[in-house]
Amino acid sequence: MKYHFIGIGGISMKGIAEYLEKEGNTVTGSDLKTGGHKASNITDDIDLVVRTSAVNPGSPGWVEVEEAEKKGIKVIKRSELLGQITKDKKLIAVSGMHGKTTITTMAGLSLINAKLDPTVLVGERVKEFNDDVLRIGKSDWWVAEVCEYDRSFLDFFPEIIILTNIEEEHLDTYPGGLPEIMEAYTKYLGNIKENGLIIACHDDKNVLEAIEKSGTKAKVIYYGFSAEVYNISKLNYELGVLGEHNRLNALSVIALADYLGIDSKVVEETLKNFHGAKRRMEYKGHVNGAKIFDDYGHHPTEIVATISAIKEKYVDKQLTVVFWPHQYKRIKPLMKNFAEAFALADNVIIKPIFLVPGRDEKLDISSENITTLIGEKAQVIETDAEIVDYLKNNLDEESVLLTIGIPPVYKIAEELAQMSN
Repeated sequence: MKYHFIGIGGISMKGIAEYLEKEGNTVTGSDLKTGGHKASNITDDIDLVVRTSAVNPGSPGWVEVEEAEKKGIKVIKRSELLGQITKDKKLIAVSGMHGKTTITTMAGLSLINAKLDPTVLVGERVKEFNDDVLRIGKSDWWVAEVCEYDRSFLDFFPEIIILTNIEEEHLDTYPGGLPEIMEAYTKYLGNIKENGLIIACHDDKNVLEAIEKSGTKAKVIYYGFSAEVYNISKLNYELGVLGEHNRLNALSVIALADYLGIDSKVVEETLKNFHGAKRRMEYKGHVNGAKIFDDYGHHPTEIVATISAIKEKYVDKQLTVVFWPHQYKRIKPLMKNFAEAFALADNVIIKPIFLVPGRDEKLDISSENITTLIGEKAQVIETDAEIVDYLKNNLDEESVLLTIGIPPVYKIAEELAQMSN
């Protein structure tokens, strides 16, 4: 079968394309970064066109959707395809606004080390998967991130759901805010297979409410600092990753492993030796004696968790954070939350807000609004070159640097780290 992927450069799209190719299919694709989108990419021999949720009316890739429809070629979303692939598998779906990539990797590695031979699809590259996002196993077990964006998770029918947290996010596809998000999650929980299992964070009131409203007949196991069984006392060893949020992530994996009968020593060794996926508090090197970290956090909750973890480890260091805000529709309703997220940082540099093509619109806010709320320790610097120049003259051995936000911000971290090589 021949597939064409619109937006094939996306992390999860790349992983699914690789899986299909290894199953003997032919996959072509287009992406803004590799030649762009054009109608001529849609050839008559294509059996199915798959688009990422980021491709919608108004975005450059939509020209290929329209061409496929003219030719009578079926077009589906990435989530629909992955839902079809995993429908008859034992899918462990990792869901929630935050923590999906880390938990998916921790859980996947635990199953691998327990010889369950799963297929694992992660939302970021993982060193243990040869710096790839996909690990193909021979068993029926699958471990994958299942995202709420554009209600993609409604295309899945998991055997096990790990549910981390629910809050306001992806407001471009949930204009009704939290009530609309809760409605979608309640519906998603109804997709679980008969005799399925939900592993849920007891510390999150929205998770508890969604489970109650879903009326699920699935078995529910709770984890968290407030849970009776799978609480912090279960974690009596140091993880290979920093932070309270990662200790919480680990508890969900411990609960999963217990349910599957995986030896606790296997899980312990897995969690001790796992040092994070790419762009998850990733250590990039140093400059002028200052350690440099990079993270994908683009929501206030994620920023708080990452900054807290670094300050916990480097309590006496001055923390400078470079943040690249992403999407006006996310920033405006959460403006106050974003400002408060940097409370533990000592110095904050913010780039201009990134406008997401096809998914966003320029609203009456700017990064200056965020820095005004933060106060004197924050400033807007527009270009990477200016930021690098400022940092190389202001960081020393008493400093720690964190670059955080959408992917291009990591280039600042890498450029500074290269100065010490």
